[in-house]
Amino acid sequence: MRKYINTYSKIVKWSKYIMPVMALMLFSSIFVFGKKDALRSGNIKIDNEMVNLTTDQKITNPQFSGLTNFGDAFILKAFEAMPDSPTPEKIDLVEPSLEFDALNGIGFKVSSDNGSVNFIKQSAQLTGNVYINMTNGYEAFSEKIKLNLKLGSLTAPGSVEAVGPSGKIIAGSMELLKDIDISTSQINGNLKFSNGVRLVYLPSTLK
Repeated sequence: MRKYINTYSKIVKWSKYIMPVMALMLFSSIFVFGKKDALRSGNIKIDNEMVNLTTDQKITNPQFSGLTNFGDAFILKAFEAMPDSPTPEKIDLVEPSLEFDALNGIGFKVSSDNGSVNFIKQSAQLTGNVYINMTNGYEAFSEKIKLNLKLGSLTAPGSVEAVGPSGKIIAGSMELLKDIDISTSQINGNLKFSNGVRLVYLPSTLK
């Protein structure tokens, strides 16, 4: 009997260390495996025993990838991630970067100091020294952008500066959207500047 009691005591003792590791591995799998979002589909279930174990856990070098409704691929990376709960709706990101590969239209790469991704709304937000490099030859700078991961669209709601083939553009906001030409069914990218747009022609950019 004493032998069984000792064995049981050892199991209880080691479970205190094993359970947090298992919980962390479970959360990490959200970023490592597959393109489908398991949180939205409900494939991942976390019971009450895991609640306190996953809170305040940080994930280093997370990676989240997926497809938009138009079939465009995107990949979101960060130096570090922090969930807002054991079954996270939103995950805060440190030094995030996003690469959007457009089948049609305008692709782009974005990086910033901070950000977050929301699994329920299928959206992301990047803040602080946001840099946007677009495949149409434009580079843009802003302090905040919003990304719609379902449509592959980008919005800078505040002031933005961009440099491209036409020169330097200063505006109060910017949008990079997808639209469909009904007559041809062709998907196009639409880059739009608004709210006090100022264009400065740079001779070095003109041919």
